[in-house]
Amino acid sequence: MDACSCDGFHKSMGQPQVSVVLPVWNGERYLKESIDSILAQDFRDFELIIVDDGSTDTTGEIIARYAGDPRVRVHRQENRGLVAALNVGLELCRADLVARLDADDIALPRRLSLQLAYLHRNPDLMAVGSAVELMDADGRTLGIRRYPIGKAMATRGLLDGCTLAHPAVMMRKTAVKKVGAYRECFRHAEDYDLWLRLTELGQVDNLPETLIRYRIHAQSVTKKHSARQSFAAKAALLLYRRRLSGEPAEDSLGSRPITYHDLAALNLSVTEQADLAVARLSLLFADEASPAEVDAALEWSWGLRRHLHRGQYVRHGLMPGARLLFSLKQGHPFRWLARSFATEPFSACWMVLKLTLGRSG
Repeated sequence: MDACSCDGFHKSMGQPQVSVVLPVWNGERYLKESIDSILAQDFRDFELIIVDDGSTDTTGEIIARYAGDPRVRVHRQENRGLVAALNVGLELCRADLVARLDADDIALPRRLSLQLAYLHRNPDLMAVGSAVELMDADGRTLGIRRYPIGKAMATRGLLDGCTLAHPAVMMRKTAVKKVGAYRECFRHAEDYDLWLRLTELGQVDNLPETLIRYRIHAQSVTKKHSARQSFAAKAALLLYRRRLSGEPAEDSLGSRPITYHDLAALNLSVTEQADLAVARLSLLFADEASPAEVDAALEWSWGLRRHLHRGQYVRHGLMPGARLLFSLKQGHPFRWLARSFATEPFSACWMVLKLTLGRSG
């Protein structure tokens, strides 16, 4: 339920112009900074929707301190994960323009006003992001990350990777709901999957200004779930291309994380298989697949080697696979070690050197 209401604050002006969705799970360390950064915006006609996804630390106590602010609305639920929390937040939004922020990031003061104005001037835009200032766990600046600027660049660029920083985005709720909102099966790449689907309705873009401070730390998704994120992003792009060619093939997708076997049912071409190969192997290694599964996947990838970038294949496929099988003392590690050197000797030597230095350090 909502812990507090914004009705009094917005009574004179109707519904807010912007809804900010901030999901949080056990975010006690940084949450206050994130909330305060939204409440300090130079634009005032917004609501902040905090979705507490079953936190067990002092997150609830921190949120309770804002009970007197009519702009803040709180929804508490059992732990269901980020994607579910995002979709619940979207349902609670009263504005059509929805801004995102994570519970460990900081919005700079002009963030909402600049993005709101840009979307009003560009009705063909479905979402707009910005440059972000990277910071470490203690708030020290690590540099600026810039994203493609211009509708064509930002939209076409999605074919090569994610061109929008998720917590820096403001988007149109009507469009997001029309394409099906966030999808659980693309967990850890749910934003990239959403941007691709939004481009089927319109364009996306970025402002050149730095509008948020983005925190990188050991618990970040990109740190903890990089293999799952990479594979889910590859899968999202593959299905997007299939949709563009008139081959919708997503009826069987459910809430569980998408797998290679889900995609293989689509009769993948050799090019499509090769594009997934390294990401599939990395995911198997991260998920601690059985030696038999690792061996079988490596053998499958070997048949695609002529379509793969040799150095990348050795660094992220063959050598990590050999190392994993050596550690398990099962499978055929020597076969994959030998094939690594036969495929790209320089990359194989570099991996051996890196491993040796890592042990000595």
